Amino acid sequence: MADMIFKGYENYQELSEYASQYLFEVITAKPTATICLATGETPKLAYSLFVEKVCRHKLDVSRATFVKLDEWLGIPLDEPGTCETFLRQHLLEPLKIADTQYIAFETHRDPTEACEQVERKITERGGLDVCLLGLGKNGHLGLNEPADELEPLTHIAQLDERTLSHQMLKEASHPVKQGVTLGLKEILSAREILLLVAGSGKAKPFTQLMNRKITTRLPASFLWLHQHVTCAYNAGEY
Repeated sequence: MADMIFKGYENYQELSEYASQYLFEVITAKPTATICLATGETPKLAYSLFVEKVCRHKLDVSRATFVKLDEWLGIPLDEPGTCETFLRQHLLEPLKIADTQYIAFETHRDPTEACEQVERKITERGGLDVCLLGLGKNGHLGLNEPADELEPLTHIAQLDERTLSHQMLKEASHPVKQGVTLGLKEILSAREILLLVAGSGKAKPFTQLMNRKITTRLPASFLWLHQHVTCAYNAGEY
């Protein structure tokens, strides 16, 4: 079983600084990197700091590819609470990322076709170099929800009750019951994984993750199967 590297930071600012520098160094080392990005409050500041670093140091990001980890189903993509709007606001538009550099679930079309399209585009780019993840309050990764069985590839996910209370969905114009997400096989196929843990309600799944036991009831526990995972967490909260 692989060892996960744990890095504790005193506060959210320091954790975000680390994550932003991590992304900066990935693209510096490999300008054509393909990077999968989670959304939500946990990585929000990291993306802002990353944008600042790119602009300050004039880092060329024009050959990098960014992949959206997941998306809600049932609401228009341009609504405030979507993952699409989040990434466009906090990273894609500030960095002037071209559409050809961005892989996302086009959920305004058939969701199944959208999943197949994302799979194909990632494969065409040689797979993910980095997958940046957050830890869900129920232990999910992306929208791979706790269950008796898990889907390995991109799929339509039935959302857990705890996920339905996600802060982003409070802005949704319609009730959301499903989402689309990369599967665990695709996440674990990334060459490197950065897991960020911060915010209230994460103590229980984080403690369970530290137990080093793998269970479908804690999808994040499958990260123990990967050879290159760094978990950066807010030590001031746990």
